[in-house]
Amino acid sequence: MRTSEVLERDRPSHGAYVSTLRVLLRLTNALLALLGLAMLGYAVYMFLKFIFAFGGVGLFTCITAASGLAGVTWNSRALLGMYSVLLVVMLLAQAVVAAALFTDKSWRRYLPPDETGEVKKIERFVKSKLDVCRWVGLAVLVVQLLSLALAYALSTAQQRLLEVSDDDEDEVWGRRRPLLSSEPESPMERGDARTDAWSARMRDKYGLDTSRYTYNPDDRRASSGSELPAGAETAATSRRCAVM
Repeated sequence: MRTSEVLERDRPSHGAYVSTLRVLLRLTNALLALLGLAMLGYAVYMFLKFIFAFGGVGLFTCITAASGLAGVTWNSRALLGMYSVLLVVMLLAQAVVAAALFTDKSWRRYLPPDETGEVKKIERFVKSKLDVCRWVGLAVLVVQLLSLALAYALSTAQQRLLEVSDDDEDEVWGRRRPLLSSEPESPMERGDARTDAWSARMRDKYGLDTSRYTYNPDDRRASSGSELPAGAETAATSRRCAVM
């Protein structure tokens, strides 16, 4: 049985919590995927050397969002862990770029020549809509941080669910099967085990083959019935003859 089914059946409140986390994480990853696709589309539209970096960022964003969506859909802690790592890398890269832009005012010198004029258009648009751009950037940052928190919470909830389900299985198994076997061991089995151990010690210590000296009651009865002394056999024959 799947762990999600066990959770929703046995613990409704916990199941609602996990379901809410999944819905929110799908929503935030859908927003990140749309952002990455938009960046890729704009990079294709500009299509120059400098734009390859922009397109690479968009592709990385799409891969990150896809790993998060796959982890939520397939209930995979490994994919959620990879998603968290990619998201942390993205946040660190954004922090490094932002620190470089604010600390080094000569960053324009490192830009390649803009033959399309799109960089100037972007710069004019950002200056004219500076407040809107700030809010958009803040919203993107909030979505990324929220996605990271949701991924961590969902992974923790799944780990706790696995531990609870394992404990439940151990408890059920313990109720169904006793710790000690209720079937007593037969005396013959215990005797055979002791005889085998004694035979092994005698063979190792003295080189004695105890199988040649074992006592078998069946063999004793068979031998006593088949091997009679000559006198006894003669007496039995004479008695039969006398009766006859």
